[in-house]
Amino acid sequence: MRLSSSILWLLGLLIISSPSAAEQSGRQGVYLAPGWGKLSFKAPDPGSYYLPVMQRSTGGKLIATDGQQVDLADLLQDKVTLLSFIYRTCDDVNGCPLSTMVLRTVASRMGKEPDLAEELRLVTVSFDPLNDTPAAMADYEKSIADGIGLDWHFLTSESDEKIEPILEAYEQFVVRDVSSVDGKGKFSHILRVYLIDQRSQIRNIYNLSFLHPDILVNDVKTLMMERLPESLAKRI
Repeated sequence: MRLSSSILWLLGLLIISSPSAAEQSGRQGVYLAPGWGKLSFKAPDPGSYYLPVMQRSTGGKLIATDGQQVDLADLLQDKVTLLSFIYRTCDDVNGCPLSTMVLRTVASRMGKEPDLAEELRLVTVSFDPLNDTPAAMADYEKSIADGIGLDWHFLTSESDEKIEPILEAYEQFVVRDVSSVDGKGKFSHILRVYLIDQRSQIRNIYNLSFLHPDILVNDVKTLMMERLPESLAKRI
Protein backbone atom coordinates (compact mmCIF):
# COMPACT_ATOMS: atom_id res chain seq x y z
CA MET A 1 0.00 0.00 0.00
CA ARG A 2 1.36 3.44 -0.97
CA LEU A 3 1.21 6.07 1.75
CA SER A 4 0.74 9.71 0.82
CA SER A 5 3.62 12.05 1.54
CA SER A 6 1.49 14.02 4.01
CA ILE A 7 0.89 10.84 6.01
CA LEU A 8 4.58 9.95 5.82
CA TRP A 9 5.76 13.20 7.36
CA LEU A 10 3.18 12.83 10.12
CA LEU A 11 4.53 9.35 10.81
CA GLY A 12 8.00 10.82 10.89
CA LEU A 13 6.96 13.35 13.51
CA LEU A 14 5.54 10.53 15.61
CA ILE A 15 8.78 8.60 15.27
CA ILE A 16 11.04 11.44 16.39
CA SER A 17 8.72 12.38 19.27
CA SER A 18 9.33 8.98 20.84
CA PRO A 19 12.96 8.12 21.73
CA SER A 20 12.09 4.46 22.15
CA ALA A 21 10.52 4.38 18.70
CA ALA A 22 13.57 6.05 17.18
CA GLU A 23 15.89 3.61 18.90
CA GLN A 24 13.76 0.70 17.74
CA SER A 25 13.82 1.91 14.14
CA GLY A 26 17.61 2.11 14.37
CA ARG A 27 17.82 -1.46 15.66
CA GLN A 28 15.63 -2.61 12.80
CA GLY A 29 17.92 -0.94 10.28
CA VAL A 30 15.50 1.81 9.26
CA TYR A 31 17.56 4.92 8.54
CA LEU A 32 15.93 8.26 9.27
CA ALA A 33 17.62 11.37 7.90
CA PRO A 34 18.84 13.97 10.43
CA GLY A 35 15.95 16.25 9.52
CA TRP A 36 13.47 13.91 11.21
CA GLY A 37 15.15 14.22 14.61
CA LYS A 38 16.84 16.69 16.90
CA LEU A 39 19.92 18.40 15.52
CA SER A 40 23.06 16.83 16.98
CA PHE A 41 24.72 20.24 17.39
CA LYS A 42 23.63 23.81 18.03
CA ALA A 43 22.99 25.66 14.80
CA PRO A 44 25.00 28.91 14.56
CA ASP A 45 23.08 31.97 15.66
CA PRO A 46 21.44 34.03 12.91
CA GLY A 47 23.74 36.76 11.66
CA SER A 48 26.87 35.20 13.16
CA TYR A 49 27.98 33.95 9.73
CA TYR A 50 27.80 34.86 6.06
CA LEU A 51 26.28 32.76 3.27
CA PRO A 52 28.17 33.49 0.03
CA VAL A 53 26.38 33.81 -3.28
CA MET A 54 26.56 30.49 -5.14
CA GLN A 55 24.80 31.39 -8.39
CA ARG A 56 21.72 33.13 -9.72
CA SER A 57 18.42 31.33 -9.61
CA THR A 58 16.58 30.38 -12.79
CA GLY A 59 12.98 30.96 -13.81
CA GLY A 60 10.66 29.17 -16.19
CA LYS A 61 6.98 28.81 -17.03
CA LEU A 62 4.99 26.72 -14.55
CA ILE A 63 1.34 26.17 -13.61
CA ALA A 64 -0.23 27.24 -10.31
CA THR A 65 -2.96 25.32 -8.50
CA ASP A 66 -5.61 27.55 -10.09
CA GLY A 67 -4.41 26.55 -13.55
CA GLN A 68 -2.83 29.92 -14.29
CA GLN A 69 0.63 30.12 -15.82
CA VAL A 70 3.32 31.70 -13.65
CA ASP A 71 6.99 32.44 -14.13
CA LEU A 72 9.12 30.89 -11.43
CA ALA A 73 11.45 33.89 -11.61
CA ASP A 74 8.66 36.14 -10.29
CA LEU A 75 8.50 34.05 -7.12
CA LEU A 76 12.25 34.10 -6.53
CA GLN A 77 12.67 37.78 -5.75
CA ASP A 78 11.82 40.39 -3.11
CA LYS A 79 11.57 37.77 -0.35
CA VAL A 80 13.82 35.08 1.08
CA THR A 81 12.64 31.92 -0.64
CA LEU A 82 12.97 28.20 0.01
CA LEU A 83 12.55 26.25 -3.24
CA SER A 84 12.01 22.49 -3.37
CA PHE A 85 11.35 19.97 -6.15
CA ILE A 86 9.14 16.99 -5.33
CA TYR A 87 6.58 14.59 -6.66
CA ARG A 88 3.37 14.19 -4.74
CA THR A 89 3.25 10.36 -4.55
CA CYS A 90 6.81 9.88 -3.31
CA ASP A 91 6.88 7.18 -0.65
CA ASP A 92 10.54 7.44 0.40
CA VAL A 93 10.46 8.77 3.96
CA ASN A 94 13.89 10.35 3.40
CA GLY A 95 12.85 11.88 0.08
CA CYS A 96 10.09 14.32 -0.80
CA PRO A 97 8.15 13.78 2.47
CA LEU A 98 11.28 14.85 4.37
CA SER A 99 11.67 18.10 2.45
CA THR A 100 7.96 18.88 2.82
CA MET A 101 8.02 18.16 6.55
CA VAL A 102 11.10 20.36 7.04
CA LEU A 103 9.55 23.23 5.09
CA ARG A 104 6.29 22.92 7.02
CA THR A 105 8.20 23.04 10.30
CA VAL A 106 10.11 26.10 9.13
CA ALA A 107 6.82 27.74 8.12
CA SER A 108 5.26 26.96 11.51
CA ARG A 109 8.21 28.41 13.41
CA MET A 110 8.48 31.52 11.27
CA GLY A 111 4.73 32.01 11.55
CA LYS A 112 5.23 32.76 15.24
CA GLU A 113 7.14 35.89 14.20
CA PRO A 114 4.68 37.62 11.83
CA ASP A 115 7.02 40.44 10.80
CA LEU A 116 9.60 37.92 9.63
CA ALA A 117 7.06 35.51 8.17
CA GLU A 118 5.95 38.22 5.75
CA GLU A 119 9.47 38.23 4.29
CA LEU A 120 9.56 34.47 3.63
CA ARG A 121 8.18 32.55 0.66
CA LEU A 122 8.08 28.80 0.06
CA VAL A 123 7.87 27.34 -3.44
CA THR A 124 7.25 23.63 -4.03
CA VAL A 125 7.53 22.45 -7.64
CA SER A 126 6.42 19.03 -8.87
CA PHE A 127 8.41 17.30 -11.60
CA ASP A 128 5.58 14.82 -12.27
CA PRO A 129 3.15 16.76 -14.49
CA LEU A 130 1.45 13.55 -15.61
CA ASN A 131 0.03 12.87 -12.15
CA ASP A 132 0.51 16.16 -10.34
CA THR A 133 -2.10 18.20 -12.16
CA PRO A 134 -3.07 21.65 -10.85
CA ALA A 135 -6.11 20.08 -9.13
CA ALA A 136 -3.95 17.37 -7.54
CA MET A 137 -1.46 19.96 -6.34
CA ALA A 138 -4.32 22.02 -4.91
CA ASP A 139 -5.40 19.02 -2.83
CA TYR A 140 -1.78 18.45 -1.82
CA GLU A 141 -1.49 22.07 -0.74
CA LYS A 142 -4.55 21.71 1.49
CA SER A 143 -3.14 18.60 3.13
CA ILE A 144 0.25 20.19 3.78
CA ALA A 145 -0.09 23.95 4.13
CA ASP A 146 -3.69 24.51 5.25
CA GLY A 147 -3.70 26.82 8.24
CA ILE A 148 -0.02 27.73 7.93
CA GLY A 149 -0.80 31.26 6.78
CA LEU A 150 2.48 31.71 4.92
CA ASP A 151 3.27 32.63 1.32
CA TRP A 152 3.60 29.05 0.01
CA HIS A 153 3.17 28.22 -3.68
CA PHE A 154 2.61 24.72 -5.08
CA LEU A 155 3.39 24.48 -8.78
CA THR A 156 3.43 21.94 -11.58
CA SER A 157 4.08 22.09 -15.33
CA GLU A 158 2.35 21.36 -18.60
CA SER A 159 4.68 18.51 -19.55
CA ASP A 160 8.01 16.82 -18.91
CA GLU A 161 9.46 18.90 -21.74
CA LYS A 162 8.43 22.14 -20.02
CA ILE A 163 9.90 21.25 -16.63
CA GLU A 164 13.13 19.71 -17.95
CA PRO A 165 15.04 22.98 -18.58
CA ILE A 166 14.22 24.15 -15.06
CA LEU A 167 15.39 20.87 -13.54
CA GLU A 168 18.61 21.04 -15.54
CA ALA A 169 19.28 24.61 -14.39
CA TYR A 170 19.08 23.48 -10.76
CA GLU A 171 20.96 20.23 -11.46
CA GLN A 172 17.92 18.23 -10.40
CA PHE A 173 18.49 15.07 -12.36
CA VAL A 174 15.28 13.05 -12.39
CA VAL A 175 14.83 9.53 -13.76
CA ARG A 176 11.33 8.11 -14.14
CA ASP A 177 10.73 4.43 -13.33
CA VAL A 178 7.60 3.34 -15.18
CA SER A 179 7.79 -0.26 -14.03
CA SER A 180 5.94 0.26 -10.75
CA VAL A 181 2.86 -1.85 -10.07
CA ASP A 182 0.36 1.03 -10.08
CA GLY A 183 1.58 2.22 -13.46
CA LYS A 184 2.09 5.78 -12.25
CA GLY A 185 5.82 5.44 -11.98
CA LYS A 186 8.33 6.48 -9.38
CA PHE A 187 11.33 8.73 -9.70
CA SER A 188 14.96 8.58 -8.72
CA HIS A 189 16.33 12.01 -7.88
CA ILE A 190 18.70 13.81 -5.55
CA LEU A 191 16.95 15.59 -2.69
CA ARG A 192 17.81 19.28 -2.66
CA VAL A 193 16.26 22.43 -1.23
CA TYR A 194 17.47 25.85 -2.34
CA LEU A 195 17.78 29.00 -0.24
CA ILE A 196 17.35 32.07 -2.44
CA ASP A 197 17.78 35.66 -1.30
CA GLN A 198 15.75 38.75 -2.14
CA ARG A 199 17.94 39.40 -5.20
CA SER A 200 17.24 36.00 -6.76
CA GLN A 201 20.63 34.60 -5.76
CA ILE A 202 21.11 31.07 -4.44
CA ARG A 203 22.82 31.28 -1.06
CA ASN A 204 22.64 27.67 0.10
CA ILE A 205 21.70 24.23 -1.21
CA TYR A 206 20.57 21.68 1.36
CA ASN A 207 20.88 17.96 0.83
CA LEU A 208 19.79 14.95 2.86
CA SER A 209 22.66 15.32 5.34
CA PHE A 210 21.84 18.80 6.64
CA LEU A 211 18.26 19.52 5.64
CA HIS A 212 17.04 20.38 9.13
CA PRO A 213 14.53 23.00 10.37
CA ASP A 214 17.01 24.49 12.87
CA ILE A 215 19.56 25.16 10.15
CA LEU A 216 17.05 26.50 7.64
CA VAL A 217 15.36 28.86 10.10
CA ASN A 218 18.69 30.40 11.13
CA ASP A 219 19.85 30.68 7.51
CA VAL A 220 16.59 32.39 6.55
CA LYS A 221 16.95 34.85 9.42
CA THR A 222 20.59 35.48 8.48
CA LEU A 223 19.56 36.58 4.99
CA MET A 224 16.76 38.73 6.37
CA MET A 225 19.21 40.49 8.66
CA GLU A 226 21.24 41.62 5.65
CA ARG A 227 18.38 43.91 4.59
CA LEU A 228 17.56 45.30 8.03
CA PRO A 229 19.11 48.23 9.91
CA GLU A 230 21.51 47.01 12.56
CA SER A 231 19.18 48.10 15.37
CA LEU A 232 16.38 45.89 14.02
CA ALA A 233 18.62 43.02 12.98
CA LYS A 234 19.74 42.58 16.57
CA ARG A 235 16.15 41.73 17.55
CA ILE A 236 16.06 38.62 15.36
